[in-house]
Amino acid sequence: MPSDADRIAAQLASLPRRALTWRGTRAAVLVALCGQETSHEEPRVLLTKRAAGMRHHGGQYAFPGGRCDPTDRDAIHTALREADEEVGLDPSRARVLGMLDDHTTSTGFLVTPVVAWVEGPVVWRRSEVEVAEVLELPLRAFLTPQPARTLAGEGFRRIVMAYEVDGHFIWGATSSMLRDLARRLAPLFP
Repeated sequence: MPSDADRIAAQLASLPRRALTWRGTRAAVLVALCGQETSHEEPRVLLTKRAAGMRHHGGQYAFPGGRCDPTDRDAIHTALREADEEVGLDPSRARVLGMLDDHTTSTGFLVTPVVAWVEGPVVWRRSEVEVAEVLELPLRAFLTPQPARTLAGEGFRRIVMAYEVDGHFIWGATSSMLRDLARRLAPLFP
């Protein structure tokens, strides 16, 4: 019987991916699925809560990732480098399984989500400058989209697609990427 990682890689490869052309700032994130193939537990999704003092999206939940550096070979290199910097993930521990659709953000980034399997257990070493908290949340919690929510802030109200999992409110580009992941993987985890 194929492993979860093998099944996920085959499923991602079987579906077309939307790659966008962009002249703005490119970025990549690591959508790490964490698990132990021998435990028969369902995979968990690695997320970070960004440090409150971050210039963009402080206090929000995100995948490890960031801007593509000129020395990065590709989006995979960017995602793995950023995950190493933010949560201490040794790139050799990540088995890249595929990529999700490119996403544009309200801050002008084109983000390529790179999906990888990380065999656990892992001891995360967060960057205290960038990351307030490292989380592993159950993949199953994201497989069924939750209803739209109204997000109210200082002087604005907006309707957002979001997930609330174990008290963590995940919205914005991260929520959009999780919806793409769910659309692709839901057939594997009925």
